[in-house]
Amino acid sequence: MPEPVEHRGSTLASTCYRELFETLPDMAIMTTPSGDLLDINRLGVTHLGYRDKAEILSIPVDRHYVDSADRSRLASLLKDRGTVEDFETRLVRKDGIVMNVWITARARRDGNGHVLYHEKVIRNTSSPKNLRRELIARNHALEKTVQDLQKERDHIEAQADSLMKAVAELNEAKRIVEEQNQKITAELDMAAKLQQSLLPKRYPEIEGYRFASKYLPSNRIGGDFFDIIELENGNVGVVIADVSGHGPAAALLTTMFKMSFHLYAQESLSPSDVLGRLNSEFCRLITTGEYITAFYLVLSPDEKRIVYSKAGHPYPILFRKATGTHQRLDAEGFFIGMFDEAVFENMEVSLEDGDRLLLYTDGVIEARDPSGTCFELKHLEHILADQNDLPCHVLLEEIYARLSRFTQRDRFEDDLCMVLVSAEP
Repeated sequence: MPEPVEHRGSTLASTCYRELFETLPDMAIMTTPSGDLLDINRLGVTHLGYRDKAEILSIPVDRHYVDSADRSRLASLLKDRGTVEDFETRLVRKDGIVMNVWITARARRDGNGHVLYHEKVIRNTSSPKNLRRELIARNHALEKTVQDLQKERDHIEAQADSLMKAVAELNEAKRIVEEQNQKITAELDMAAKLQQSLLPKRYPEIEGYRFASKYLPSNRIGGDFFDIIELENGNVGVVIADVSGHGPAAALLTTMFKMSFHLYAQESLSPSDVLGRLNSEFCRLITTGEYITAFYLVLSPDEKRIVYSKAGHPYPILFRKATGTHQRLDAEGFFIGMFDEAVFENMEVSLEDGDRLLLYTDGVIEARDPSGTCFELKHLEHILADQNDLPCHVLLEEIYARLSRFTQRDRFEDDLCMVLVSAEP
């Protein structure tokens, strides 16, 4: 274990010592004889599961030992011998995981022989490939290197160029990683633009009806999807879907869902038939456990009715203007992509002037405030009743504003998607 070379009055030696301490291939710590933690290198912070050095320095050393008596035994050995090699014990990480370790330690003394602090190099031996002979050999090699460093100041200075080169190589590696991150970020931005292009740019112009939507992915790309399309005989199809998970995989499934949905919706006016075909297709395509929830309705403007089918999706809310009441639309149907034999049910409901139907994904009702409480359906129902006279797009913005106040944040843990269908007077 290296002696703190700053006591030798050399700025270069101090820098080299600090660089060596921080880049050791093992955990390294400094403690008082009584066990208080004075310093720890970066690898030690990481292996013990902490975010940074400041967090771990505030915790008593005894807490890191599975058996706190081991710390006392090691201190006693150091008091008697001055050095201890391959002291076998067990440490516990912040997350509760136990590590088998070997500790090589040395008591550092002042000119009068008083112990100033203990230096400890800690090797994690939990890996079955970490052989004892290799560990001992590496510890001996490290000790020899450190002894040479302490005895030969000129040798330290000669090695300074090598250390600086290593730092330069590290900086170059960091630059390469940052470039790769920038490239990935650019590709994700492109994917986000592509996903946005899948969403409708305009809505069908149907006399007596208005449509509005709001979509906010939790990351650059999300797994929510909606569409509003014109069908034969003046009918309108409205779909909302939510792919399990996030990121590129979910975004790819939404792209596939859009293409398949457009094909099947043009071939059939039965929502249950469309969801059934989508389920059969995605049961063949999805092999990694993902699934899709969806709600699909076909609006017949002339008949003032909708036929709908549901695939495990949260209940849409139908607000009845005339009575001031709410109706949660339900129908039999399981997630898409899980079971090929799943059955989807068609249900029908009428629409009267002033009625509004809100479709949404679970990111809305599962949004949580700082205490962990969910937004819940009742909040949506209250907003629909209290703000029913607002224009469609303004009403959705009001829901979003209340979600932000409720969660006390601008971004949400899950994707957020809402579609509003309004029967205008």
